Amino acid sequence: MEPMVRLRAASRAQRIHDYLEFRADRLDIPCMLCGEKPAIRSQTRYAYETPWDDEPVAKYFCSDDCGDTYMYEEPWAYFMCHSCDREICEQNPWNGWHIQYRMVDGEQICLKCYRERLLDEGLEFERERLEDGEIPGMFFSYGNLEAKGAGYEGVPGFTDYHVDSQQRADAFRKKALELLDGGRKVIIGYERLAIGGGEGYVTLMAKDCDKAGKAEAGQSGAR
Repeated sequence: MEPMVRLRAASRAQRIHDYLEFRADRLDIPCMLCGEKPAIRSQTRYAYETPWDDEPVAKYFCSDDCGDTYMYEEPWAYFMCHSCDREICEQNPWNGWHIQYRMVDGEQICLKCYRERLLDEGLEFERERLEDGEIPGMFFSYGNLEAKGAGYEGVPGFTDYHVDSQQRADAFRKKALELLDGGRKVIIGYERLAIGGGEGYVTLMAKDCDKAGKAEAGQSGAR
């Protein structure tokens, strides 16, 4: 009988351990998706609401299914940035429409990483999109401060440029490609765009490649 008693005691001890472990893992807040079951500590996910956030936000769920549905299905799907390996919301949750990534070489890149590459390299890596009829760029701070700080200057006749027809769009793209072909670094700042991007105001900015080196040297010397 002793082996059977020991077996039962061990089974009871295991059940108590499992129950206490479950209680310790259970949080006193509901699952963010279903709202019915309590969230489980071990099911917590961490993600960034915008590319500009310094710290991720905790997302509390009761199961893998609830976590995956919330994180990877519309309307607030999250993605893994190919450059910085952070999980970030695809659309800005504070305004509901601003897309927070760009597709580059088939990979999703968050706007922060895209901005860094754009300011460093100019639009040469987006040339194909320009040639295909798109106007690739992004919103900078008011007045395009980041671009100006990197040495870019507005191209006369193409600042706060109203794109409201195919003809004007083609003229804008043609100018950007001419500058690229002339060996200059070029970027495009979005000023005001209609939801959906059908029309809006954009600014073309450029700088000489050797000017980029001087700007970097000046910043280094100022430290």
